[in-house]
Amino acid sequence: MWKHLESYRSSLILLLALTLGGALGIYAPEIALKLQAIGKIFLNLLFMIIVPLVSVSVMSSIAGMTDLKKLGRIMGIIFAVSIMMALIPAAGIVGLATLFDPAQGVVIELTEKFNAGGGEMDFVSMVTANDFVGLLSKSNILALIIMSVIAGIAIGQSGEQGKRISNSLNDLNAVIMKIVSIIMKAAPVGLGCYFASTMASQDSQLLITFARAVGLFFLATLLYFVFGSIFYSWIGGGVPAVRAFWKNAIEPSATALGTCSSLGTLPVSIRAGKAMGIDPEIVDIALPLLVNLNKGGVAMIAALKIVFIFAVLGLDFTMETFLLTMLISVLSAIIVGGVPGGAFLGEIFIVTTLGLPLETIPMLVVLGTITDAPATLINVIHDLNAAQIVERFSGKKSAVTAHQTNVPLIKEESAL
Repeated sequence: MWKHLESYRSSLILLLALTLGGALGIYAPEIALKLQAIGKIFLNLLFMIIVPLVSVSVMSSIAGMTDLKKLGRIMGIIFAVSIMMALIPAAGIVGLATLFDPAQGVVIELTEKFNAGGGEMDFVSMVTANDFVGLLSKSNILALIIMSVIAGIAIGQSGEQGKRISNSLNDLNAVIMKIVSIIMKAAPVGLGCYFASTMASQDSQLLITFARAVGLFFLATLLYFVFGSIFYSWIGGGVPAVRAFWKNAIEPSATALGTCSSLGTLPVSIRAGKAMGIDPEIVDIALPLLVNLNKGGVAMIAALKIVFIFAVLGLDFTMETFLLTMLISVLSAIIVGGVPGGAFLGEIFIVTTLGLPLETIPMLVVLGTITDAPATLINVIHDLNAAQIVERFSGKKSAVTAHQTNVPLIKEESAL
């Protein structure tokens, strides 16, 4: 039994720490409030590494991807499908959360002052900074991501000089990941203390709102897993593709839930994709890319976190906020979710972009940790659906798939 729980070890430890912290905050608030400094030290350590983590990780990833620019059409389809598969679940969970408000009237009061939603959001300031120094602030994380993507593309297109820089970035990225891993050893203590101090000044009803939000996510995941998979498979190849998908979906689904890792499930996904009749070349090219780019589960939970935190803070969820939520969800799925070792980067991205107080970070972490397994399931299983769509629109169809759909085998054009 313990062997099966090994993949959940860090999540279970973190949940235990947050649970103990929450209980301490409710039953011993005087003690809990004194622990806030410990939590702030941990968060500040994360904030100090966040700029190099984002910039180096994104640049090194993009620089490596541009070596695949000769794939042209396939790469374009993969990006388009990944964006679509991030927007659909994000918009869906926002709709469900709007209909079934998880806060149910519970509004919390935080000690930290903030003005999120207090006026018009300046999109120019969100996506750009007025000088280079501005990119070195966690407050401009979205601008930093955009510039890192541009820099990564430039490095990948710079020939031999670019390759040398790319190799150096890979080495630097490995060192930064080691720094992150060292900091994250303190996550249970740091976040537990911060959550304790947050709960010390709140009503215990807040815990019920967490349960509602998690229940809503599990329901949305189940619906999206079933109906989303049918819809995407149908786009990829009609009814025969739907049948092929469900015939081979159990093993990757079980592996995703068991490992809580999209990358760890990749070998099983590749085997399932080929068993589904997807062109082996498409499987070998698309799935490794989709593992990092197509994360619908990440988009879903990012959108839910924003709706939830706006609800419990008593903020109006305007159309402008909705559009920004969609942008954050897509970037979380395609870029932030693909940053290796970027623990809690999604929470920091949400808080800094929307101008929310730091006290909300442990709340977002609670939601993210509990929903990690179903989110991973969505990430993994829809990679297979995405591969079906990529196969169809890239003009490449294997002999197995062509026979299943009763159409003449499409002559493989050079999409490479």
